[in-house]
Amino acid sequence: MGVIVCATGNGVQSRIVQAAAVELARTEQKRLVFLHVVDLRQMGELEDALRPAAQVELAWLGEAILRLARDRARRQGVAAESTILHGNTCEALEAYLRGHPVDRLLLGAATNDEITRFARRMQDDLGVVVQFVAAEA
Repeated sequence: MGVIVCATGNGVQSRIVQAAAVELARTEQKRLVFLHVVDLRQMGELEDALRPAAQVELAWLGEAILRLARDRARRQGVAAESTILHGNTCEALEAYLRGHPVDRLLLGAATNDEITRFARRMQDDLGVVVQFVAAEA
């Protein structure tokens, strides 16, 4: 059985990606893993004294996001696992993909060159199919 990984955050775009991942896992009969990366770079400039608290709060938010995603999958008949990662988003995802057998990675629409380069590298180096899921118009 293959594995589909869905990198997810919060917001409408992430729910669209989650729904696509659930449908794909259901139709292809593959395991589904939701990943959320706690990346403090998303907070912009942050005082050093606030970093530990921000890390804890973002991890808590990530856990809530993952619970909701697993629940949505369960309601569609798909059992899903989830994991929280920490650090630079692309580096954390790459480390996960290198350490686990993954067939496909679903991401939201590419928003910058770093994500596009990451996707190309994962496809070339690991053979992981990277699928960008665009928001519905």
